[in-house]
Amino acid sequence: MTDTSRRRLLAGAAGLGGTALATTVAAAAPAAAASGTGAGWLNVRDTAYGALGDDSTDDQPAIQKAIDAAGQGGTVYFPPGKYRIAAPLRLSLGVTLRGDWNPHFPVRTDMADSFLRPGIGNFTGEALIVIDPAPVNGDYTGSAYRGGPRLHGLALDGRDQKDATGAAIDGVRINPGVKDVGMDKVTVWRCTGHGLNAQNAAGFQLNQVHCVDNDGHGFTFGDAAGTGGGLVDADLFQCYSQGNKGHGYDILNPNAVTMVDCRSEWNAQHGYRITGINYSMVVVGCNTDRSGQDGFHVATSAGGRFIQFVGCLAKRDGKSGTGYSGFSVTGTSAEGVVLTACSTTTGRDDDNTGDQSPSYGITTSALNTASVVSVVGGEYVGTTAAFNDVGVAVVRHSGVTAGVQDASGITWDKSDVHMLSGAAGTNRDVQFWSRGKNRRWALRTTDATESGADDGSDFVLVRYADDGTALDTPISVRRSSGRVTFTTPGVVVNASASPGISLVQARPAGQGYAVTSADTSSRVFQAGVSGDSVNRFAIEVNGTQTFGPGGSTGRDTSWGRLAAAQVGSTDSDLVAGLAGKGLRVKEGTNAKMGTLTLNGATAVTVTTTAVTASSRIFLTVQAPGGTPAGVAYVAGRTAGTSFTVKGVAGDTSTVAWLIVEPA
Repeated sequence: MTDTSRRRLLAGAAGLGGTALATTVAAAAPAAAASGTGAGWLNVRDTAYGALGDDSTDDQPAIQKAIDAAGQGGTVYFPPGKYRIAAPLRLSLGVTLRGDWNPHFPVRTDMADSFLRPGIGNFTGEALIVIDPAPVNGDYTGSAYRGGPRLHGLALDGRDQKDATGAAIDGVRINPGVKDVGMDKVTVWRCTGHGLNAQNAAGFQLNQVHCVDNDGHGFTFGDAAGTGGGLVDADLFQCYSQGNKGHGYDILNPNAVTMVDCRSEWNAQHGYRITGINYSMVVVGCNTDRSGQDGFHVATSAGGRFIQFVGCLAKRDGKSGTGYSGFSVTGTSAEGVVLTACSTTTGRDDDNTGDQSPSYGITTSALNTASVVSVVGGEYVGTTAAFNDVGVAVVRHSGVTAGVQDASGITWDKSDVHMLSGAAGTNRDVQFWSRGKNRRWALRTTDATESGADDGSDFVLVRYADDGTALDTPISVRRSSGRVTFTTPGVVVNASASPGISLVQARPAGQGYAVTSADTSSRVFQAGVSGDSVNRFAIEVNGTQTFGPGGSTGRDTSWGRLAAAQVGSTDSDLVAGLAGKGLRVKEGTNAKMGTLTLNGATAVTVTTTAVTASSRIFLTVQAPGGTPAGVAYVAGRTAGTSFTVKGVAGDTSTVAWLIVEPA
């Protein structure tokens, strides 16, 4: 439903077309409705009307007579005086009530000189001023009947009085169906009900309206008729709500609402409470101070659009207890809540008593997965934490300064932060899109379950195809171990300093590099010089190493596993290319090399399992002994067990033996 069609619905359903409302209009202002012409300025103290303003006489009949006489477009003027009334002043047509007094802080003036107030013990009615619907033409464009009522320069002093039945008295009551009300420099003080109570009405222009020390909300905009109404087409500028026992501003279903430079201080509940379906609302440069609960409390329902806070300040809120925030976004849905250059700060009462509050700078909770909250810039401080993101909504914090207040002061996090939070079990993405097309990349904290052992919520880089479908995760990082995993197409490192890659294995008996391949034809490692078309060195996953001269020449030498327990080269000789280097073989039990001492012609047995039936056994004299004739020979062998060596009588030479197997 568009904004315009919704307003048309309000015009018809919220009190503009019913028989009961038509009867109310006729009873409220028959003379004015009949005249329909402005009567200029009418002074309530003129003898034609007879108000006295002496704080004793019931001036309601005189003032009402002037209102009825003024008619559409007329002005009723209140000279300085103390006007006591025993019943509400009722308006419906475009009459202006004008005075010349409007204290910003009425407690400092005690509103002593000029005011409207209820009669003590004899007031009957719901509010000091009641605005009823005017006759209408029946369609949206004519619903305000040539302009609605105006209140200017008025001070309403409720004097903590209830009406004769014990019911609370509002300052100003605007009934369902009213359109186009202007209030400028109006103060409502000490009413037992709300300061300003508007139900299913629309088209407000409120400028410097002050609601102070009332028993209900300072300002409340609701839906008494239950038709989906609320605050529609409204502008509030430099309005002030202080010390009320309810919320500072209680706003339902805002649609095309702008609040600029408004203030909420020392109210017992939330400073600003915004509920229902939020169609569109902009809050600029507004502030709170020492609210009993949250400073700005947004609890909207699904079906709305956006609410934007720009340059708003929440100061020392949550004085009634723990768990409150400068800004709180909760409810069913928040489809586009944006906070730009807003800030929260902690503090105590003006006399430095009470606890530091609030607990959090911003809380997001109980939202659905469609909700998106964006926090850009600003400074947020809480006594427990700056941010309390406990909903399933995506919350983006970018470029903010955050801090935590404790007994010793504020611990600041002054970094330029981009924070993305959401409930455990949900993916949290920073996505990169081609404008007007599909996403290309995403940095993701995964939805892996967290058990409290540093597991879950792994980090991955996701790659997407042109049509936006996920292809793979080239990089992933396990939160439990910190292990980084690279998938296809692998990793290329261009190093400008040495070493290109330095691995420090801090774990004892740890494994430095591990390659697991899909098959035995894959390559584990290769190396070359810039300009080579063929790599000079490669390690295949089957264990073979190959070597070449570089350039475009293929590798011509290989080395690796030949068979069980055999390593060698199938295409190259083994060369000791440096003088003094050669072959070394370990001696000892079951070795292939050792020494023996001849015992003349008697066979000497060498026990070793290395000997085979085809072994080549080489014998060389190492040290002559006895009366040798220089002959030593293999006299016999038992494969896998031993071989024997004989010489000639009297030969005791030391002989070295070496076993070599034919390839």
